[in-house]
Amino acid sequence: MNQIQRSILAFLVAPLIPVLMLSFYVMGVENFVRALPLVGAFAYLITLFVAVPIYILMLFKRWLKWWHFALVGIIPSLSIDIWAFFMSMGLGDGLVSLRQGDIDIIVEGKRTFEGYIYLVKRMGFYSLTGVGAGLLFWYLAHGQNSRKLELDLKLKE
Repeated sequence: MNQIQRSILAFLVAPLIPVLMLSFYVMGVENFVRALPLVGAFAYLITLFVAVPIYILMLFKRWLKWWHFALVGIIPSLSIDIWAFFMSMGLGDGLVSLRQGDIDIIVEGKRTFEGYIYLVKRMGFYSLTGVGAGLLFWYLAHGQNSRKLELDLKLKE
């Protein structure tokens, strides 16, 4: 299997980690199957529009070590939160309230202390799914031949 085939396989398989973990997180065990199509659609769209360009940049910069993929894998997993943050800038305070379970996340347009704790926990969870997907991607695409690939790239210089 050549490098392109391994990379395509990695792009098809690695998003399954966030898909499975987020489906459990969003809907719980009892409604896991109902969440799969929606979470899967978002995960593969993020893969296409965020992860593929990042991977091209990583190839160009020769960031091909496992820890590069672990760190950079966080970006696609947080991309929706990052996009939402930038879209909300300048909107001002509103009379929006958000409650999840028994926790007030936002009250009258202001995030509560519990809301910040919830945000940190959610972003931590999303980051772990990104690290897992990044490591699986590295293993499938570069893990077997990472030393050989680095030598080939150095020889081309």
